[in-house]
Amino acid sequence: MRDFDHDQNRAAGPAVVWHGEGPESVLVLDPAGEAKHDELPGTWRPLTARLRIGWYRLPAGHEPPEFNGTPVHLVASGAAALTALDLAEAHSDVVRSVIVFDPSPAHADADTDWWDDETEPQRRRLADQGVQVRCFVSRYDDPTMRARRPVPLGHPHVVGRLAQLLASEGTQVGEAWNEIREHVGSAMTRARRGS
Repeated sequence: MRDFDHDQNRAAGPAVVWHGEGPESVLVLDPAGEAKHDELPGTWRPLTARLRIGWYRLPAGHEPPEFNGTPVHLVASGAAALTALDLAEAHSDVVRSVIVFDPSPAHADADTDWWDDETEPQRRRLADQGVQVRCFVSRYDDPTMRARRPVPLGHPHVVGRLAQLLASEGTQVGEAWNEIREHVGSAMTRARRGS
């Protein structure tokens, strides 16, 4: 695992927060250390009606998370994207997909093609094992983002993209897509208006 515990304030609190129940899980690998008070960010809570959501706070965790044998989708941003690929490869028997937002290398300029170049062999191996890898990159000029890259994993844009992807795969969250879109949609509308 890469070293994310440089910030003692973010390292306080539980390493993993789990909420919800369902036949599939989503494990968020959070380099920013949100959910330190044993709660998921509000934008994620509607997903817990159909999915088990784990929020793994990398600054607080020193051991890799345990998987309980149910299918899992990994979500990460920034430098945690590489950790997500490593975990997916180590647990390809249960990991169904890896969804990364604004991946950035720990060693180079994030505006290069390093993701396409350096992770391609690992992504190909994962694809051969049936693990989908999706990457979303925020545009600086997108008015809905209103956040610096990497986009915070609690951002409505992240939840919306994840819900769309899972719904397209026919997972349990597909049944709740309209409900989730309605919840996330209002936050996105507020972001666009700047309020």
